[in-house]
Amino acid sequence: MVSRTHLTLSMTSLQDRNNLVATNNSIESSSMRPMDRSDSATRIWLYSGIFWMSVTMLIGLIEAVKLFYPEFLQGIPMLAYGRLRPVHTNIGLFGFMSMGYLGATFYMVPRLTQTPLFSERLGSLTAWVWNLNLVGGCLGILMGYSKGKEYTEIPFPFDMIIGLLVIAIAGNLFSTITMRREQRVYVSLWYILLAIIPFPIYYTLGNASKFSGIEDAIINWFYSHNLFGIWLTTLGLATLYYIVPKQVNKPLYSHIVSFVGFWSLAAFYPWNGGHHVIWGPVPMWVMTASVTASIAMFVPTFATMVNFGGTAWGTWAIMKRDIGYRFSLMAYACYVGASLWGTGLAVMSLNAKLHFTNMTIAHVHLGFLGFGVPGLIAFTYFYIERSLKLKYSRPLAEWHFWLTMLGIVGYVVSMGISGWVEGSAWEAGNSPQGTMVDRYPYHVARAISGLIVLLGQFLFVTNVVKTVNAPAALTATSPDALQS
Repeated sequence: MVSRTHLTLSMTSLQDRNNLVATNNSIESSSMRPMDRSDSATRIWLYSGIFWMSVTMLIGLIEAVKLFYPEFLQGIPMLAYGRLRPVHTNIGLFGFMSMGYLGATFYMVPRLTQTPLFSERLGSLTAWVWNLNLVGGCLGILMGYSKGKEYTEIPFPFDMIIGLLVIAIAGNLFSTITMRREQRVYVSLWYILLAIIPFPIYYTLGNASKFSGIEDAIINWFYSHNLFGIWLTTLGLATLYYIVPKQVNKPLYSHIVSFVGFWSLAAFYPWNGGHHVIWGPVPMWVMTASVTASIAMFVPTFATMVNFGGTAWGTWAIMKRDIGYRFSLMAYACYVGASLWGTGLAVMSLNAKLHFTNMTIAHVHLGFLGFGVPGLIAFTYFYIERSLKLKYSRPLAEWHFWLTMLGIVGYVVSMGISGWVEGSAWEAGNSPQGTMVDRYPYHVARAISGLIVLLGQFLFVTNVVKTVNAPAALTATSPDALQS
């Protein structure tokens, strides 16, 4: 039984470790037709994700300014905070992270299966429809047609089109995996399958539910937490599991540990959403089950910490010269931090003090900004260098890295301190209104930190655009150059 699992997850013996690196690092080229190596779906999804990342950060900056200067852009209904905020979150979820990491997925699956993508045309078509549908959904929210529930604001029919598109994407990827030439299933494929298999179920449940009252709240948090954890987190982890061994040119520290991390995440994460309704009018068993599952998330977090920490051990020289690898490590560290933070906030005593404060905002953005952004950036640099065979501007990339790191640290620290101040004041009996003056400097720091992150991403986009459109790119992006 152990040997079968060992084989399925590429858990090879010592003499096969070089073959394991080849399995993860190679791209089957001799058997792929030139049109199959075009990566057109990858590029459309990836570049769309980068575009939406910039848009959601710009909107987030506008919102941050409104929190301490409410008169900013006042009088324009479509730019009211109550409309911008759901647009910001939905673009972040379905534009930036979904499209960016699906771009990475369309890249990884053919390489890991050593089989051409079932349909590049379908992959590209779904990307364009996804973009147009997202624009329509966000315009609907800005015009006041939001459904009014967190993370389900996109109005009908745009919300259901997302579910249908994921089904089409899943069909494309499943067909590729079914026809695979490489029989071993690398850990990244496990995470990709976990992302796309249950998505239509909880997405439809969350967006088409007819529940009301507290049942509606429980279902909504079941949906939204799985949207973050089983959809976006697993796509991000799949990407890191794929690129990190390539960046350091050595096998993953332990595929057995990755096996433990995968199954424990699949078992515990779906039940975490209930910790958002702790101390609400819900049955105690719902709270208890959610807290238990949240604390149990320490297992996959620790497994990931051990795996990436072991793989990264002794790679200081690589980190100094490979900026993309630095972003991978940043994403890994922030994933571990956000996961442990979430486990702590699920403890009922801490939850009572901090749940409705900016501490939750800090936690969410450590995952969103700290894990989601650097992970996608790491893959983009990897794709430009390893697949397109292009050289981006190192000075711009250095500035990009340090601005991103500075902005993320500033954002998370300012919101974390603000949350503790708020929670302590409320615990002492002060009213929420009484803490508004205390929050002011932290909201200013939040906006400044967001501006720093946005400036970093402006340099990133500039670097990517100039690199892929450089005259040398015309020959580098030929079919033969797309092999890595």
